[in-house]
Amino acid sequence: MSGLGPISSRVGAFCGGMWRYWRSGQPAPESNYIVQKLYAYTDGRSNDFLFRIVESRRRQTDLRPGWEGTSVLSDSGRCQANTEEIVRTLKQDGVVVLEKRLKKETMQNLYELAVSCPLETRIYGPPETGSEPGTLITTPIAQTGTSRGMDPSQPRHSVYTLPRALLLENENVQALMCDPYLLGIAARYLGVFPVVTKPDMWWDTDFVPEGLRPRPFHTDSGCLRWLKVGINLTDTTIESPHFVYVKGSHKPNRETRLLTRRLTRRMNLSDKEVRELCAQKIVHVTAPAGSITLADTRGIHKGEISQCGNRLILYFGLEGSAFNNVDQPMPLNHVGSELAKAMNARPFSYQFFAPRNQESGSRRSV
Repeated sequence: MSGLGPISSRVGAFCGGMWRYWRSGQPAPESNYIVQKLYAYTDGRSNDFLFRIVESRRRQTDLRPGWEGTSVLSDSGRCQANTEEIVRTLKQDGVVVLEKRLKKETMQNLYELAVSCPLETRIYGPPETGSEPGTLITTPIAQTGTSRGMDPSQPRHSVYTLPRALLLENENVQALMCDPYLLGIAARYLGVFPVVTKPDMWWDTDFVPEGLRPRPFHTDSGCLRWLKVGINLTDTTIESPHFVYVKGSHKPNRETRLLTRRLTRRMNLSDKEVRELCAQKIVHVTAPAGSITLADTRGIHKGEISQCGNRLILYFGLEGSAFNNVDQPMPLNHVGSELAKAMNARPFSYQFFAPRNQESGSRRSV
């Protein structure tokens, strides 16, 4: 009976956190463990059920942003009519690519930042002797460090990551996080106006040892429903680092049920077992620079390691709920005009960003 203690305490924290979030909108990161297990046991149905409960107080008949925003995407006005088609594809497949949508000057600004600023670096180590390809739970790290900029023609590290604090100072990144076109798609898909989560941008290079490819698959957690926005700042090919997704795995279905049930015991799925059950559903998402991938990463997916070439990618989340989010508000030294309008209009949606003149520990109620 003594073994029941940790589980019962986690269940109690989950129930208390759900009540607190429903009443005040305060996230309950201690609930994430139970959310993960319920997802695996119910083939994802629990996420949708919990989402309907904890977000029932967010009465939002109008899903429009609520401010006059300027898009950093090209020809977004011309494509407004395609929003319904994009949402239909997301609901069916879980992933969609918006081809060459980022404005050229925005793309150039972010690229120049990524080759010139201080970067955090990692070098991958070789896999353990005897390990089966596509089964590594974590990628072995041989070395970490820093670098002043990056030369794409001669990478010396496996991964170069921009510090998030520096990334958040960039007004193009801030503008993307409140882009009305992207927010509009997410709102239609989720049924509520999204909560924006912190961006990350990094280089994946081909400076990697033999034997790390293929990577295993996994599903994301830390939320109930969401879209991940991936912005390609370099061309991606089947040989370069790229996103791989199992179409339709974001919703309960017979083909992937055996795979999601295995997540009750472990966090990753081997490349082999995914291919054995649903090889015909696996898509390799490759696209030119400036393209934007929208994906429901509750579905089975992975980022593939490079065979040849580099990738610069910017990611951030548009989430339907902050219930089990594990992040803390991050201070902003500078808030651009576009982001300021968004934060004033939708404080709950930007609760994970705190201007320096605001108390960093405060939360926005529903």
